[in-house]
Amino acid sequence: MTTIFKTPFATQGDKASIPVEIQPDGSVSYTQGYGYDYERDQVTDPAAKDIEREKMNGIFHDITEAIGEIQRFGFPKWDEAGKPYAIRTIVYHKNKVWQSKVENNNIEPVAGNAWAELKADITANEVGAYNKAEADKRFQPLGNYTPSGYSYSKAETDTKYQPKGNYAPAGNYANKGDSYTKTESDGRYQAKGSYQPSGDYATNSALNSGLNNKFDKGNVAQNTGTSTVHVMSQKASTDAFQPKGNYQPKGNYALVGASYTKTESDGRYQAKGSYATAGSSYTKAESDGRYQGKGNYQPAGNYALVGASYTKAESDGKYQPKGSYQASGYSYSKSESDGKYQPKGNYGAKNTANKADNGWHKCADTGVITQWGTKKITYSDNYINLPISFPNKMFSISIIDGAGKHSVGFNKSKSNNTKIFTEMPAPEILIYWFAIGY
Repeated sequence: MTTIFKTPFATQGDKASIPVEIQPDGSVSYTQGYGYDYERDQVTDPAAKDIEREKMNGIFHDITEAIGEIQRFGFPKWDEAGKPYAIRTIVYHKNKVWQSKVENNNIEPVAGNAWAELKADITANEVGAYNKAEADKRFQPLGNYTPSGYSYSKAETDTKYQPKGNYAPAGNYANKGDSYTKTESDGRYQAKGSYQPSGDYATNSALNSGLNNKFDKGNVAQNTGTSTVHVMSQKASTDAFQPKGNYQPKGNYALVGASYTKTESDGRYQAKGSYATAGSSYTKAESDGRYQGKGNYQPAGNYALVGASYTKAESDGKYQPKGSYQASGYSYSKSESDGKYQPKGNYGAKNTANKADNGWHKCADTGVITQWGTKKITYSDNYINLPISFPNKMFSISIIDGAGKHSVGFNKSKSNNTKIFTEMPAPEILIYWFAIGY
């Protein structure tokens, strides 16, 4: 759970103010913090310093007081010690929140050219804006409007146009009174159609009267012909002719049952052709049993059985070409020789070096190693890590300030063949160093 610092640490306890600047005696300051003297051995080193209770209380008091201001007010309190304030800096002062309007602001927050009050309940009038009622009177609702002058007003529209309705299309019409209305036309004329020409036609009643009279067969006479030769009775016609149907053309046909049908013939006989005499050829089954399929085969000869010898590819993979070879283990392979020997030539001892900014040089004749480099050292990081370790001993070390302002030393007791411990005369120094050893 986050602690709300309503009461700064050690408000009523013993505390001492911590200076900002580095102190000549090496005591704690906000710029340096706790220097190297506080790390020294309290038993063996007389320069060792104690961590004072009052100063530790003072540090914690300053930190918790600053955090508490932000937790309670949202912003740090304005203070004389904070001047000058940068532009847009926000502070809390006399129950109000202020924002700086200028750079290097040294004025106490008050309404004016230097500070602007920030309000949570600011009104429209205070920022020169319209309130809702004023805005409703001055402006119309947001919408898609036609620009002024691009449309008619309502009065102009009513004058130029008639109300919307169902009108006949524009055309050449007779004036009222010069033509019949639809009702007048329907009363005077019949619908357009196909009619008989005007004439003497029976009416429906006269026609029905004639049809309803009884038929008088006495008015019908029947005459007989002069001969019956050309007339056959129904029985005579049935005996002489077969019923109407789909029959074979007239011809000479075998009687039913005296010949095979096409289906019966196909089932009993093979197609007409030239066939070998029975027994003079092999059947398909006999041929398959006696002969192999047609293909590309080796000529007849003495061959090893399948699997009893290697193929050419198998032989090439298992054996080397015939020749005179050294017995296995009596010579180095090419890669083994390259790894063990250098090319033939006249060589002396080889010097090596790393020419980086933090580099080294090894002399093969003497074994002497020189190393060099550069580093920005601070109170919290004042070790020089050598690029490589001296195998035996470090003879000499030289350190200079790149800016030429300070004399940088080193602590021999805390240094070794791997790293060098520097003595800091300032919070941050860019140094150049050079070391010799073997």
